[in-house]
Amino acid sequence: MNRFSLSQKKQPVYYDRSENTTEVTIDGTEVRLMIIFCELYNCTIQVDTSETADWGDIFPNASGYGLVGMVLDRQNDYGIGGMYLWYEAYEFMDMTHFLGRSGVTCLVPAPNRLISWTLLLRPFQAVLWMCVMLCLLLESVALCVTRRWEHSSNYIFNSWTGSLRFGCISTLKLFVNQSTSYVTSSYALRTVLIASYMIDIILTTVYSGGLAAILTLPTLEEAADSRQRLFDHKLIWTGTSQAWITTIDERSADPVLLGLMEQYRVYDAALISAFSHTEQMGFVVERMQFGHLGNTELLANDALDHLKLMVDDIYFAFTVAFVPRLWPHLSAYNDFILAWHSSGLDKFWEWKIAADYMNARRQNRIVASQKLNLDIGPVKLGIDNIIGLILLWCFGMICSLLTFLVELWRGHNTSVL
Repeated sequence: MNRFSLSQKKQPVYYDRSENTTEVTIDGTEVRLMIIFCELYNCTIQVDTSETADWGDIFPNASGYGLVGMVLDRQNDYGIGGMYLWYEAYEFMDMTHFLGRSGVTCLVPAPNRLISWTLLLRPFQAVLWMCVMLCLLLESVALCVTRRWEHSSNYIFNSWTGSLRFGCISTLKLFVNQSTSYVTSSYALRTVLIASYMIDIILTTVYSGGLAAILTLPTLEEAADSRQRLFDHKLIWTGTSQAWITTIDERSADPVLLGLMEQYRVYDAALISAFSHTEQMGFVVERMQFGHLGNTELLANDALDHLKLMVDDIYFAFTVAFVPRLWPHLSAYNDFILAWHSSGLDKFWEWKIAADYMNARRQNRIVASQKLNLDIGPVKLGIDNIIGLILLWCFGMICSLLTFLVELWRGHNTSVL
């Protein structure tokens, strides 16, 4: 929500010194605060719309541009519009008590469905996979030793190599529920085979159930929807002004915040609107004190389909009004601000302004994007569900074909010799 908005349709109207007309209407939480203050202290409000820049900045020679520069040069006596507690500005002008809390967050790309061959590994965690591998290894050793002991008196089969080959192949066959043509007369080997088969059938049943759930339910990749994840993903985030990161103190900020500053880019509004449809990047929005979101008008409604609101703020700061040094009304205005907060009107006004100037459905849609809607009902399985299996099958077929070609080549060379 913009704290300072202009309208040509609402009353009352105020004099615009830039256009020399009395046909401009101003509204917003910070504006209403000044309007009521002037009614109590008998002062007149005039508007200056000559500066088209945003907040602006201050140069080392005590000059400036934008809204900050207009107050610094005493063209205006009062500057509002989401102004933060900037130390550089405080060195040359005064500030009021805090008017509200403003959090800087982002709309980031929504997570896409995870399509990878690694889906086949997701039913078990890494530790459980290690336990499964250890279990198969023990089965192979047990079958190898038992078969070697079975033929200990038979010199034809008395070979550790043959027993080891039998143990490994039998374990793999049992693990994929395949039978073996080997006939044994040893009760010890039969017992080991039955025990191995019981363990493997339990493992494969549990794995099959987990795999069916993963292939049926959507599995989404991780989204850069928190400050830490935004930093870890190295995702570029953008806004229309450098002022979005001016508040960050480079001397006291943590490494994550400093890293996010390096990932910030400044683009104009038209370019940001175009990027919201095509580029994988974050787009700055402002989270107000009571939950409403501002600076979202740059993004079209169709762009919100693939964007997600971050669950936390990159940082937050308190907003103030900038006034010239020794402004005579500063003390009375600060007392009025504290009374305004104490009365609860700050919350009421924010909700009222949001209802007057914002699309409630759009606001709710953006806020709801923080949580995924998994209540999607029955979904037909498609290629996305089995792409991992297909990739693994293709890999196996390629390996089999290469092995077959190697066998043909070796057989050809043997027959020639």
